[in-house]
Amino acid sequence: MVPRRVILALLALAAPAHAASLDAEMGRALFNRQWVAAPSSTQSDDGLGPIYDARSCSACHVGAGAGPVAPITAIGAGMVVRLGNARGESDPVYGFQLQTKAIAGHLPEGAPKFDFKIENGLRVPALKLGVLNFGPLALDTHAALRRAPSLFGVGLLAKIPDREIFAQAAKEKNSDGVRGRPATLGKNIGRFGWKAAQADLEGQVGSALSRDIGLSTTAFPDPWGECSATEKACRAGPHGAEPGEVEVPDQLRDLIVAYLNSLPAPRAQAALGRGQVIFNQLGCNACHAIMKTADGKPVVAYTDLLLHDMGSALDDGIAEGNAKSNEWRTAPLWGLAARLKGGGLLHDGRARSVEEAIAWHGGEALTARGRFDALSEDDKTALVKFVEGL
Repeated sequence: MVPRRVILALLALAAPAHAASLDAEMGRALFNRQWVAAPSSTQSDDGLGPIYDARSCSACHVGAGAGPVAPITAIGAGMVVRLGNARGESDPVYGFQLQTKAIAGHLPEGAPKFDFKIENGLRVPALKLGVLNFGPLALDTHAALRRAPSLFGVGLLAKIPDREIFAQAAKEKNSDGVRGRPATLGKNIGRFGWKAAQADLEGQVGSALSRDIGLSTTAFPDPWGECSATEKACRAGPHGAEPGEVEVPDQLRDLIVAYLNSLPAPRAQAALGRGQVIFNQLGCNACHAIMKTADGKPVVAYTDLLLHDMGSALDDGIAEGNAKSNEWRTAPLWGLAARLKGGGLLHDGRARSVEEAIAWHGGEALTARGRFDALSEDDKTALVKFVEGL
């Protein structure tokens, strides 16, 4: 059971309930909690790090939305540095993510910065790792940016049954050039994260707590987060759990999941009409599909939750989960206008507009992109207006 003092502390933080349940309201308080280093006078709040990227979930997902795309100083505030190679392996020293902050007495892994440059009219991220405090990356390790996605509506994505995902994959094999495939993770199907590397919200929350904040859960039990054996001081650092326990037990993790499940789906602002007709005619709906829950209710996220080859331009050399380095889970389109206001589209915020996002589509999306390029200016405007209003 969750200790009574923890529940009382969460209730003290909670505003008047607007969430679907008391669990969701306590989860909201946990989502916003600013974790501190151990030991502290408030034991339910400690366990941060020793190295980390953020002190709270809301530091990256402000208001549960997507992370801001703010160059030069934004690493750890809605943008992180993902590490890995084409075989899906992490860096032997730095793990799957570069941690950019540390508690007192410890060194962060690095202080990377990023900016954008313009190539052929498109904005391209320019990541500068700078000095790494525990030696160089492995020769085959790649580093790339990942923007924290919006969390609105994720509870509905969790309700789409596996059979619906498999049925969509079978359907797409009849589409021109589209060959989406489920992200198989053992007996489960991945659906969360840019590469669909997590099958459920429990796994996604556990992964984020470990990599972003340095907190242990039953699925990610190391109290030092991703610190490798090379990072001896980090492994020997202070932790917020007794031996054999974790810093965030399942009951607290499940409160965060309850909060995520309570977040409403974005509501489309665009009138469904000419723009949607063009969207379907181009074949965009082959991947950006409307799926259904087990009881037949439509999930208007415009994603099939499948992995797709997006071409060499979006291949950053990092495989993850069941996804190859050139494969990405179809990004939901709902709430797209809010993401644009926060800085950009795609996994690293590089696209400044819907048109730029389309221009980056290659691989299986090449045919649909060619059809878009051939549209009249009026038809392009109608389609973009439709997508921007989702």
